[in-house]
Amino acid sequence: MNINQLHYFCVLAETEHYTKAAKLLSITQPSLTHSIKELEKELEVCLFNKHGRNIKINHYGQFLYDKVSPILSSLDKTKEDLQMMVDPNKGVIHLAFLHSLAQEFIPQMINRFLQIEGNERINFVLEQGTTEEIKKEFKENKIDIAFTSNVADEGITSIPILKQELYLITSLDHPLANRQEIDLIEAAQYPFIYYDKTSGIRPILDELFNSINIEPKISYQLADDTTVCGFVAANLGIAIIPNIFGLDRYPVKAIKIKKPVYERYIYLSYCENKYIPPPVNKFKEFVLNN
Repeated sequence: MNINQLHYFCVLAETEHYTKAAKLLSITQPSLTHSIKELEKELEVCLFNKHGRNIKINHYGQFLYDKVSPILSSLDKTKEDLQMMVDPNKGVIHLAFLHSLAQEFIPQMINRFLQIEGNERINFVLEQGTTEEIKKEFKENKIDIAFTSNVADEGITSIPILKQELYLITSLDHPLANRQEIDLIEAAQYPFIYYDKTSGIRPILDELFNSINIEPKISYQLADDTTVCGFVAANLGIAIIPNIFGLDRYPVKAIKIKKPVYERYIYLSYCENKYIPPPVNKFKEFVLNN
């Protein structure tokens, strides 16, 4: 018993006419007759009764039809849904990104992509998180593509696409708030609001301090940019933060770090050994070309 046999059976049950059913199925009548006989042979039951020159489904056939028809309909719907998901003009893209990109970069990137003719019906399913959280999403096959810090993990490709300068931020009444630029070593005496180990920027900060042989005085460890800004604004410490959208809306002073010179990169990340659906590949190429 296979799907074709069951499909043929259902069409015959609905028409109760071999010639009409064969025409609807685009097969020959002998092929349809053979398929139904094989099905009845396997099930060891007669599914149709002769009714003059035609046939009539019997109660055994009706029982089978009632069970099989919804399953075949569900399979057809599943096939349609899968085809739509990978349709390059109306599929679905599961995209993850860092919190710092949520307010400006991601909305603008998606808007520009959707403005291109043929992309209007593509849908995005969005996730926000730290680089470590996004890496986990990749491993669990929950996302197709992401904007992250560099993901140092086997099977994941990370391509740099955006450069973010780092700033030292302080509260407005902090002793350093009158500075326009600073050597990081000058700020080492103050307590820091630091990113925790789940954040992609944490290794960058560690490398910065290692380069000047300083161990920072960490007062709090946090996961996202907006929380760091809030703690700094409350004068609970100073912090090093990327030049995120909306930084000027916080009551903090952003000071250029002139030494050591370091720039943070945002990466386009995806699984190199995973099937990339056409709409996802279209978005990937758009990002890399823009």
